[in-house]
Amino acid sequence: MDPITYLALGDSLTEGVGADGPDSHFVAQHFQGLKCSRGCRLVNLGVSGLTSDELYQLVVTPAIRKLIPRVSHITITTGGCDFIDWFESGASISGLMTTMKKVRRQINQIFQSVRELNPVAKVQVLGLYLPLPAYELGFSLACRTVKKMNKGYEQLCSKYGMEMIDPFSAFLHRQEFFADEVHPNQQGYDVLARLFHDGTGPAPGNAGDQVPFLVT
Repeated sequence: MDPITYLALGDSLTEGVGADGPDSHFVAQHFQGLKCSRGCRLVNLGVSGLTSDELYQLVVTPAIRKLIPRVSHITITTGGCDFIDWFESGASISGLMTTMKKVRRQINQIFQSVRELNPVAKVQVLGLYLPLPAYELGFSLACRTVKKMNKGYEQLCSKYGMEMIDPFSAFLHRQEFFADEVHPNQQGYDVLARLFHDGTGPAPGNAGDQVPFLVT
């Protein structure tokens, strides 16, 4: 098999906040599952606190636009930080509606940009799960919101030939999966890694010659 190049884009979940170490979060575990030779490469561009708008701005930078066509596998985590910002700004219903629309608009732009640059890479997108505060502050509304957002993620993934990984059920009422109010602990990251692994299939095409591209 040809060496793979795996690009991980996203927020603190991609960075691995809450995991036991840099080799044990879901991106690192997923890469180990994808590796088929010593020539395989991982580029992890996870940035804690990155909103969907900031991820889009990252995707359209010249360096990343140059990188995306050269990879064979991509994972994306985004949207959660937008809802954290909404919660910390007062958690109004009108603000929630605005945030939901903004996230859907931004992920559509992200997906479109990625697919225009690379029509053939295997792309997996993580949906949303309930953070711990939701169990005490508006559980019913939080469930409806996350389910609606995940449905939107699924629709956009279908539109752009991507795979949506839905963590909602796996994390529901599983407080033992959390390191803090929003981030998984090692047990939670192990669950995410399994979800991505179970969804992994062959890339839908040949992304061309794979080239090493390391970001430090």
